[in-house]
Parts: sequence; C-alpha cells; structure tokens
Amino acid sequence: MDELLKFAKENPGKIIGGLIGLLIAIIIVVFGFWRGVFIILCVLAGVAIGARIETNGGFKKLWDRILSQRDNF
Repeated sequence: MDELLKFAKENPGKIIGGLIGLLIAIIIVVFGFWRGVFIILCVLAGVAIGARIETNGGFKKLWDRILSQRDNF
C-alpha cells in the first residue's frame, strides 16, 4: 500500500492521463466512436469557454459585455 501511495505522489500526470484515457475509452464503448468524439469535443469546448471566462474576470463581466454590445445595435 505504501508503494502505491509513493508511486501516486511521484507520478500524478501518469495517473491523471490514465484516468482520462479510461474515461475516453468508456465513452467510446458506451456511445460509439462518432458520438463519443462529439461528447469529448463538447467537453473540451466547455473547458475552453470556462477557462476564458475565468481569465477575463468571471461570468458577470462577460454577461455585462455581451449585453453592452447588444445595446449598440
């Protein structure tokens, strides 16, 4: 057990990568290849949008910017 914890602490990238690979494999087996690819792309798009919102000051600031652009029309 101690060796397993030591390995986990020394190799977090390998463990996270393995879990992501397992999740992708499960998605493809359950939903099929193209539906699985679509799900993965939607998740990646959501992560990208979330990261952009975080770096630009949060959702409220983004929402205010969208509404202010709408008023310009």
